[in-house]
Order: sequence, then structure tokens, then C-alpha cells
Amino acid sequence: MRRIPLLIGLAVTATAAHPARAAAQAPPGPPGPPPGSGANLPSSPGTALSFVPPGVPMNVPPATGPGLLRDTNARLDDRRFTLRFACQRDGALQVRAPRIAPRAIAATRFRCVNQRATARLTVSTRSARRIARRSSVAATAVIDRARLHFTLTSRRRAAAVKGFWTDGHLQCDPGFLVEPDFTTKAATPVSTRGWVAVYTAATGWHWFGTLGENRGRWNAWTATRTGIAQFHPDASVTPVPWTLGPISVPPGSGRYAVGVYEIVYWVGGRADHQWQYVNAGTTGAVAAGSPTHYCVYP
Repeated sequence: MRRIPLLIGLAVTATAAHPARAAAQAPPGPPGPPPGSGANLPSSPGTALSFVPPGVPMNVPPATGPGLLRDTNARLDDRRFTLRFACQRDGALQVRAPRIAPRAIAATRFRCVNQRATARLTVSTRSARRIARRSSVAATAVIDRARLHFTLTSRRRAAAVKGFWTDGHLQCDPGFLVEPDFTTKAATPVSTRGWVAVYTAATGWHWFGTLGENRGRWNAWTATRTGIAQFHPDASVTPVPWTLGPISVPPGSGRYAVGVYEIVYWVGGRADHQWQYVNAGTTGAVAAGSPTHYCVYP
């Protein structure tokens, strides 16, 4: 099944936004999997949208609370693992992994020093065995109201670095989140969801979707060999995209933004979930030659 792109424009309102460049307090890495990490998939979409609806405005407020510092694949060492994140005060956290257990699989308290904390956690023998059988699972660290999404793995080797969709992109100024025009060999129901992750040195990465922080709505479409059917009315070659936006990103404090898109292919009633980054800039990853993650809002 070939993955190529879908065009969804997202207007981002901000002052002096630019593709990634040298700057103080830059992220130590991109954010990694979006909220849910593939564990909170939608139900089968049923009837896809028959037209492209109006866009949904979205404001990105200044982030508060703890957040991950980079894409985190926390690896079990026997039954133990560590999690490093940005923080504002001492506290406690629980780690949940719905595919492993209905309740928290680990919990601990942490100290916040210079806006950074390292939590050391231990899972039960039963949970460790279940994780080992799957190799990796989607996990969420819960700290008060904050949700930190990461992957918990038993692999001895580091996971492959997540790549970019072929020609989706996050244009920085003026801003647009361009969804890849996904194609399939035969007409296939799909569900898609876009995210903007925003980083500051004080709060780490925070995710924003159509419904606010850590919340986004899935859209149901039909993918074909020429792209999303609804984006090509009357078999037009040029897509007519759905626009998520306008999106307002507050300037200041050295904010960095990354665009991500998820898709679920519904094949034979089963969900095939995929996610990747989109290039930051005015062109897609392939066209750009050397894709970059970040738009910068000084």
C-alpha cells in the first residue's frame, strides 16, 4: 500500500515564524508519537464525508505544566525504566498502558530541579512479560492534568527514527499544515487527524488538535489511487483541501512547532495506524531534499 500525500491547510497566526535555525533553548529532539500513540483509535468510520466541510479555527494557548523533551522510547531494563521531562515543581506520576492493563502499570514521585525531572519507575513482572510479547506499547505518563505520551519498549536496539510524509508540510509564515494526499491501490476508508506540537524550554512539548490540548477529532475520508476522493471533485488533478484553522500560535519565549499527521487505513475491517512528521517550510519533504522538523516563533 503506497502512502503519498493529502492537502490540508492550517493557517497559523504568529509573529516572525521561520523554519528551524540556530537559537537558544532549541528542543533536544522532535516530540515523537501524538496523543494516544496509536492506542486511542476511532471506531470504523462507516460512511465517509461526501464533501470538504468548513475549516475549524484553533487557538494554541501558552503551554503550562510538564512535557516531554524529545521523542522518548523508554526501554525496560528487566522491569525498570526512566522518563525525563520538563517540570515546574515536585510531584507524582502514574504510567498507563491500556493495551497492557486497565489500571496504572507504574507510579512514583519525582523532584523538579532547574525545570527538569527524571522519574524512575518499575513495572510488575506480569506487565514486563506482556510488554516483551509486544516488543513495544503506547504509554502515557499522567502528572496532575498533564498527559505525556511515549513508547515503552523491551527492545535492545533503539527504534527506527520516525520519518516524514512524502509532501505534507507545515508552512511557517503564513502558516499552513498540509496533510499528505494518501493513496491506496483500491478505494479504502481512512480516518485522519492532524496535530501541532509546541515546545518551550520551560514546558517541553505540548500537543494541540482541533479540540484543544491533547484532543483532536478524526475525519473520515475515502483514499483512492489518485488521492483522497473528496479532495478531487470532478476528478480534478489539483486537490481542494480541507483547512484546519486558522490556528493562532502565541509568539515569544522561543517557541518551536512541529506538524504531525495520523492516518488509519480500514482494510478488511481492521485498523492499520500510521503517523509521521510533516516538513517545516513551504515544500514537502521530498521536494525540499533535506526535511526539517521545526518552525520557530522567537
